[in-house]
Amino acid sequence: MAYQSLALAQHLSFPALSSERARDMEVEHFSHPDHPLILINQVLEYSCELVLCSGCEGPIWGPCYSCTCCYFFLHKTCAVLPREIERRIHPRHPLHLLAKPPSHYTTCVCDRCRKTCNSFVYHCSFCEFDLDIKCAFQPGFFYVDSQAHQFAHKDHPLILNKEKEYHGEGVMCSVCKEPMSGPSYSCTSCNFFLHKKCAELPPEIKRHIHPEHPLRLLPNQDMICDFCNKTCYESFVYCCFFCEFNLHIKCAFPPCIDAADQNQRHQFRRLLNPLSFKSISFTCNACGTDGDGSPFMCTTCHLVVHEECISLPGTLETALHHHPRIIHTYHPQQCIESINKYCGICRREVDTEYGVYYCPDCEFVAHVKCSREYGDSATETAGENEEEHRVTVDDQFMEPSFRVVREIKHGEERIIQEIEHFSHQHNLILNDKVDDDLKCDGCMLPISTPFYSCVSCNFFLDKTCIELPRRKKWHYHENQLTLSWNRGSHHLYNCDVCNQDFRGLRYTCAICGLCIDVRCFKSILKDSFKHGGHEHPLYLPASRKNILRCNIGGRGLPPWAADDRENIPHCSGCCVSEESKVFFKCVVCDFKLGMKCATLPYKARHEYDDHPLVLTYINANDYQPSCIICEEDRDPRLWFYRCEECDFDAHPECALGKYPYVKLGVVSTYPKHPHPLAVVVKTEDYPACDTCGEPCDDLAVECTDPNCSFIVHRKRRQCYESLIW
Repeated sequence: MAYQSLALAQHLSFPALSSERARDMEVEHFSHPDHPLILINQVLEYSCELVLCSGCEGPIWGPCYSCTCCYFFLHKTCAVLPREIERRIHPRHPLHLLAKPPSHYTTCVCDRCRKTCNSFVYHCSFCEFDLDIKCAFQPGFFYVDSQAHQFAHKDHPLILNKEKEYHGEGVMCSVCKEPMSGPSYSCTSCNFFLHKKCAELPPEIKRHIHPEHPLRLLPNQDMICDFCNKTCYESFVYCCFFCEFNLHIKCAFPPCIDAADQNQRHQFRRLLNPLSFKSISFTCNACGTDGDGSPFMCTTCHLVVHEECISLPGTLETALHHHPRIIHTYHPQQCIESINKYCGICRREVDTEYGVYYCPDCEFVAHVKCSREYGDSATETAGENEEEHRVTVDDQFMEPSFRVVREIKHGEERIIQEIEHFSHQHNLILNDKVDDDLKCDGCMLPISTPFYSCVSCNFFLDKTCIELPRRKKWHYHENQLTLSWNRGSHHLYNCDVCNQDFRGLRYTCAICGLCIDVRCFKSILKDSFKHGGHEHPLYLPASRKNILRCNIGGRGLPPWAADDRENIPHCSGCCVSEESKVFFKCVVCDFKLGMKCATLPYKARHEYDDHPLVLTYINANDYQPSCIICEEDRDPRLWFYRCEECDFDAHPECALGKYPYVKLGVVSTYPKHPHPLAVVVKTEDYPACDTCGEPCDDLAVECTDPNCSFIVHRKRRQCYESLIW
């Protein structure tokens, strides 16, 4: 180990070309000091001659470094060779890389392969010992990265046989030398066969038994496996060039590694005596955290784990994810097709080389420590109940909010044309002709097609609101929420998430009275979401206290925003911290977004402009920004609404109005007044309230009869209730 560590340290300290400089298009190399070298993508011919590397004298077929003044070329691999190495074949002194053999040599011969060295050579000046670079790094160092089948049989293409079984004697895999069975590759011209898993061996792997460097797939030359100490008889082995460490295929991929069965039993044994192992550190393959005690190793698949990680539950249930179960795996890259690099709980980066918990139904992954820490409702699930636990939380409460009245079939597609929705007294008809001024009565956002409308009333619901279930489980609240609606046309609510008044569909908790506008609820259903105003995913901060507890007689408010007012962040969209009770955060940078800005409609309408106004996040030509509506200056760092055609800019609150999620002009009747009343917002000529006598300078309920001047405050409870009681 000391030898390997020293070799690695020297490799990192004395590169012929630093990795930082190797990334540049123009570099300087010690072997060609007169001129810089230029990185070129591909060289096939040069002056009708085969191009040879000046370092290893091998042909160049791909990217390389070239001198524009001289006939000098270097493989990219040769350009980054370490200037100094140590090798077991010559343990007494380090070997130094020379561009040419020493000048006093008549002929330079490699002391390993006995071949003549004419270019790059590793040399010991004390012992006159020499190694050519191919011997210094074992055969295969200069091979192009490829899977096994791409250089195991170059003469002919290989055909995949998905289900063919081989029962005849003597039919063996050309890589692992085991009998053929199951899916395989074969050559129709030769007696050549490969197991599918052998043909698709990765060109490079990492293994914890040799964590210093990656291991590369190379043709075998009767090497000894450094794990089992047996001769490798397979056609390929995995090798470390720097440490001369070898693993044959069976040790590189033992049985447990590819096991899909979650009930696979590992045979763990203490690796070393605790007293002798205290000074050695390791990384646990089960949880990905460092350890410095005495680890346990699986004797079958080489996993090294903490003692406490031996008994990790295979499956957990957690309230911080919208699917109920998450599964532990030691090898995320083999279990998850699309790997999310951020923990779904703490939002820090996840190292997918080590064990995680993941969701089989989506891209959610989480650190083992996070998964177990936030487990108030976590329970281990038995194997025989696995299918039962595959039912998602959504499936448990999928009671629809509508009844189908009429539908048609268009091929295999089912089109629902007429429904009965619990929120409206008349049936709703499918519609695909939208007016720019229409708003959905469910979420109060501009309507989008397709939507459903009432032929008798000015009532509309878009498809996303129609599809909301009557009962829903939100993973930040411990009880199920119910989709609710109040038939009173002028009844208002305050959303406990965005702190804004609204009139529409809402999810409520029957125990604590928690109330969430469906507009907000659509945004907080998932663990993270992508917003057009920021390039990275946004998420709700997850912690144990964020699971909202139901307090009978009080609201289940989000504890991360309700009490500690001094620590509430400023929203990056509006620079205000007080208005939204919930903030999204960025997984990458210091971007924070309040729910009020997160749910701003993409388009808005205003009477001052004939065109739709588009939510705009930045304007590069914004030299003297001002709001056309209020004629006051705008902060160019903050979001605004804009019409490009008219050069019309406006603050969001000016473009949308004070109550953007309250449908104005809706008419209703009341017991205490003879005429129909409409909800209005008074911005000038404030008439006196008929109940309290004070000016109605805000939201009000006004008589629609032109001969009646009746008006009362809508938001003053005593004034409004005088119409009812």
